[in-house]
Parts: sequence; C-alpha cells; structure tokens
Amino acid sequence: MKRCVSVWLPDWPIDRLCRHEPAVASKTGPLALVESGRRGLTITAVNASAAREGVRPGRTLADARAALPGLRSRPAEPARDAEALAALATWCGRYGMQRNVDGVDGIWIDVTGVPHLFGGEAGLMRDLLDRLSRFGLTARAAIADTPGAAYALARFGVPPGRQWVMSEPGETRAALARLPVEALHLDRQTVLTLKRLGLRGIGDLYTLPRVSLERRFKSGARTAAARMRGPPVPKAEAATVTATVLARLDAVLGVVPDPRPPLVAPPVLLVRRLWAEPLLSSEALEAEIAALCAELCHRLVGLSQGARRIRLSLYRSDGTRAEVVAGTSAPCRDSHHWMRLVGGRLAAIDAGFGIDTATLEAAVAETMEGAQETLAGTAASATGCDAGLARLVDRLAGHLGHARVFRLETCDSHVPERESRRVPALEGHSPKPHAGSRRAQVAAPSFLLDPPEPVTVSAASEAIPAVGGPPAVFGWRRVTHRVVRSEGPRRIAPEWWRLIGRPPAGDTRRLADLLASAPRDYYRVEVTGGGQYWMFHAHPCPDSRANAGSGSAVWFLHGIFA
Repeated sequence: MKRCVSVWLPDWPIDRLCRHEPAVASKTGPLALVESGRRGLTITAVNASAAREGVRPGRTLADARAALPGLRSRPAEPARDAEALAALATWCGRYGMQRNVDGVDGIWIDVTGVPHLFGGEAGLMRDLLDRLSRFGLTARAAIADTPGAAYALARFGVPPGRQWVMSEPGETRAALARLPVEALHLDRQTVLTLKRLGLRGIGDLYTLPRVSLERRFKSGARTAAARMRGPPVPKAEAATVTATVLARLDAVLGVVPDPRPPLVAPPVLLVRRLWAEPLLSSEALEAEIAALCAELCHRLVGLSQGARRIRLSLYRSDGTRAEVVAGTSAPCRDSHHWMRLVGGRLAAIDAGFGIDTATLEAAVAETMEGAQETLAGTAASATGCDAGLARLVDRLAGHLGHARVFRLETCDSHVPERESRRVPALEGHSPKPHAGSRRAQVAAPSFLLDPPEPVTVSAASEAIPAVGGPPAVFGWRRVTHRVVRSEGPRRIAPEWWRLIGRPPAGDTRRLADLLASAPRDYYRVEVTGGGQYWMFHAHPCPDSRANAGSGSAVWFLHGIFA
C-alpha cells in the first residue's frame, strides 16, 4: 500500500532567515517580516516572541508598531524562501525519491517501501523530525495513505505537545473524520459556506447524501447572499463548487487518484545505503559506493536492462546534499565501469560533518540482452571493440563534460552536408547509416567542409564543364590550384521539397537553401603537388541570383581527401 508523508513548516520564513543569518537568531525580541502592499508595509510572518505579543500576519507594520513599539522588521524574501524550500525537498530524497514542495511551507514525500530501512514508519518519522529540529526548523508531520490525508493530518491533526501523527494503513477515513473542513485545502469562501450549512467537520460530509449536497449548497449560498443583499448564486456555480468539494474529498480519501508532479523524474531503479556513523574518509566512501554499484548492476541483470545514466546522491548530516551524474553511450551494467566514472569525482566532494545516506539510481535504462563474451571469434572481437570504444567515450565525457564529446548521427537526406549532424555522444542511440546514402556511393572524403566554400574559376576554365570536366585552374582561399587529373562527374539531385512554401526570391535565401535547390555534379580532382579535393558544379536555378554579376559562384569545394 502507498504511504505518504507531509511535512508542515509553520514558521518557515523566520526559520529560514535565522538558519542562513545566525546574527538574526541571536537577537531576542519580537521580529516581523514585511512586504509592500496596497495598504503599505504588511506583515507576512512573525517569530514566537512577536506572536506572544499579539502580532499576526496580515496586519500593517504601522498598526503593529503602534501597539508594540519595539517590534523589529525585515523585508520578506519569498524567492529565497522558495529556493531554500526546494533545496530542503531535494534533501528529503533520503526518505523517498518521489517528493516535492507543497505550497510555500510544506513538503510531501512518497515513502512507499522505505520505512523498513529506519526500523518502521515510527522510526522514519522520528529520524525526519529529529534532523529538522537539529536544523533549527519548527516542523509538524504526518504519514497516511494519500498525500492529501497526510497534508490534512500534519496541519490539523497533530495533538499539542507532539510533532507527528500516523494514520494506520486503511484507516484514512476514520483518521480524517474529526478534522475541520479546512483540512481539505479548499478556498476560504467555500469553507465559509460549508460551515454555514452546518458542515464543520470532514466527517459531516460522510453522512450527507451526495445528491442533496448541491441542493443544500445552493440553498445555503442563496440564504447567505440574501443576508448580504447580494445577487443569487447561479445553479451552475453551485454545481461547480459542489463538484470541487466532492472531488477533493475523494482525492484525500484515496477514492480517486491524486497525481502530484515529483521534484525530479522517478528513476527506473534505485539502491540505498544508510550508516549509523557518518562517513568522513574518501576511502570508506569509495568502498561503499562500489558495493552500491554492484547491487544496482545485479538488480539490472534480473530486469534484462542496462543503465544509460546513473545518479549518485550523497546526503550529509548537516542537511546538504552532493550529487554525481554519469552517462554512458550504450546500455551498461558493468559495476567496475560505473565506479570508474563516478569514483574519480568522489575525492573532490567535501564530506562536511559526514555522509550518512547514499542513493544510486538508474535514471535512464534500456533493454540489454545478454552477450556471449567467452568464445573467441570475429563476432566476439567486434563486440569487444564496440564495448571498448563505448567505455572510452564514457570516460572522455566524464572528464571533459557531456557537452564536449560528440558523435555523428545520420539524417534522412542525400545531400552530403545534411546526411549527418553532430550530437552529444551520450544522447540517444547512434543510428546506423541508411542504405540509400548517396555519400557512400560517390566515395566522399573524410574531411567535409560545411558549408561548401565557393571557388574562383577563370573565364577560360569555366567552359570546360560544358565538355564534361572540372575547371583546369581554380582559386580557393587565395591560392591558385591547377588540376592534373579528375574523376567524375557524379550527379546529386536537389531536395526540391525543402523549398515548398518559401518565398521565390533567390536573393533572400540562405546559401544552404540555394545549394539544396540546385543539381550538383561532383568531381574528385588532383592538383599540382598531389592534393586531392572534392568539388562540384551547382547548376543555377532559374530564380536564383546567387551568381549575379559573376559566374564564379557556381563552383564549390566540398571536401579534402587525406
């Protein structure tokens, strides 16, 4: 059965400020956080001292200081509060990978399958609340079958003098019956109308027939509107509000799903280690991470999968977290290779006051069939060569960065410069060359110029293509070359479909579009000195003005042979 934890931080803005600025915490006396509003500076949060003096959020700072002259104030920082809350939710990954912030002062965690690592649900809750208390945070928490039920219990069901409460599995309905309707997380006007109807507790909604709720809601809203001399409530609006209340009740009770987006995408597979004594040395940490890699590899073998991306999360005892992410160019379940990818970065991680929890997850995985590795032969050797190349790519990406190691990916085009594109080596699959590749048929060079570079051709040489040959002399990059022998031509037709719907004016097109719309005759030429080049003659289209004023732009150099 699914189990969820909700953590409520009622004094979060004040606690966050005191945690990041100890000088504020060291000063006693009333403190309020304020922000500018329509009525001037309005109080958004107060510390315990100010609350005891009767200062409440929502009051203007001027009114509060009139009653309490010694009230100190600080500007509220909602952006920093939200950023710190997201960081705390990330740290809560030690209790469950699916978690996220819940409003501006809460966190929800899906702890399904995790409590046994802490000695049960009670042990998990004690560990969580003890750590938050050591961080200087005031927290209330609850564990229940649904996130909505845990939210309601954390905010309205924790008895005075306690920090957390538990709803036993399958007992959500009974646990929520005594809570007020505010616990359903409804808007203020809906709660007010429900109370005017006499529906003050969630349990009151259990006994009321659903078919009569809309009628009672409309009647109560009409009475309230008449009392306030307002317009009557439309029937459609009453039906909408009733549906909202019932839908929220069903979600809290688990009758209908209550999907919530997690902070990060859930991993395919995850293994976890907890240590009673925090680890401080890199040698001990490496040994434990190696064991984690071996365990994850063993579990992936049982699923016939291999990881493409792994993520190592190290949780420090001071509430911070370090992360190491590594990727592979092919599915992998070799624990030694994974350790080589992440082990080199462990020495650079500051353990702080010690690391007491680590998780290793297969963030992305793909199907990986077993391979025969013991029988020598051509196929086995080829497989070993491919595996060795993949390992090399993985190590280079780990040292240089994923964005700095590329591979070529074939595209659905027969134009040489469009047949492939450069992509990061660790992204996706490396597709095999398609059988219709025109570049393979014309024996293209290993070094390709993209885009092709125009060459200058003298008027005498330009007449040569008419008799089926390249120019005798051409200039490229301010150097004149004389052709001694040639091979060709080989025709490549244009990709005319790329220009459908584009404006016909040739002078507004990019060079790549002009080249794609012109038939090409390719030649392999050898020049004086032994250099060999791949050049082509682009037949101009009728609407193209690429060579207006000169015929020199119809010849291009596209590649160099080694």
